[in-house]
Amino acid sequence: MAKAKATYEDKLARLTAIVEELEQGDAALERGVELYKEGLALARDCSARLEAARNEVRLVGRELLTTFDENADSGDGE
Repeated sequence: MAKAKATYEDKLARLTAIVEELEQGDAALERGVELYKEGLALARDCSARLEAARNEVRLVGRELLTTFDENADSGDGE
């Protein structure tokens, strides 16, 4: 069975845990490199998800503004 896709919040929590572990400074070199690589992948994914969400909000906002403007124009004669 396929594993459920991690949410943005799940990935952000994991990234936070990685940062905290790296900041402690007591991880072995190999473990530190492993965590760093995982953290970069998570940061990249989180950034992409945020950008996608921003774009979606912009599109919805434009659609709502367009609909509002069209309704305002047609309401002049009433």
